[in-house]
Amino acid sequence: MRTLTVCNFTTVDGVYEDDAHDIGSLFEHWHPDYHGSDTFDFHNTDLLEASDILLLAGKRSFLGQVTYWSSVRGNPDATEIRRQFAERFFAVDKVVVSDTLQESDIIDVPQTRIVRLADSRDVVRALKAEDGRGIVVIAGRLLWNDLMQAQLVDELMLVTFPLIGGRGVRLFDERPPVALKLLGTRVWEESGHVLQHWRVDPV
Repeated sequence: MRTLTVCNFTTVDGVYEDDAHDIGSLFEHWHPDYHGSDTFDFHNTDLLEASDILLLAGKRSFLGQVTYWSSVRGNPDATEIRRQFAERFFAVDKVVVSDTLQESDIIDVPQTRIVRLADSRDVVRALKAEDGRGIVVIAGRLLWNDLMQAQLVDELMLVTFPLIGGRGVRLFDERPPVALKLLGTRVWEESGHVLQHWRVDPV
């Protein structure tokens, strides 16, 4: 049985992105003491290295990630940990939930499978039933909100950044039928990041 783990960052007030569906504006008030910190990159890389499957959603988001991580591979100006994540991104099995992504879009992206939205819950349920290491969702708010509603998420890792959004897209669309049990916390003083690691139980 595989465990499905969701990892996301959030602001102190629970904002996921701004009203334009971007995160850049959230960092306008980033504290100068945290400039250059990359603890979140290390955290995500560790998660991806420990997983068999990266679960993604949306054509635009997926192709944007492919373009970005392609540019990071071998880029001497990128940090070593980002280059490491980029290599793992292309090496790991990727399942992309999208109704518009086509096979022609992924011909140059190895280890990628397209799943239609109507089939996504059944596919995830089947993947979880297989033997192997974990399934991880990094970002993908709409996807994992739906999986939470279907009680298919096992663990939730929320990393709070030292930011206040004020307004924007909230982390959760509505209350899912789950209960949370705290598994652990971690504080990265060099970045101000605070991890809350929750077990997600159905109710």
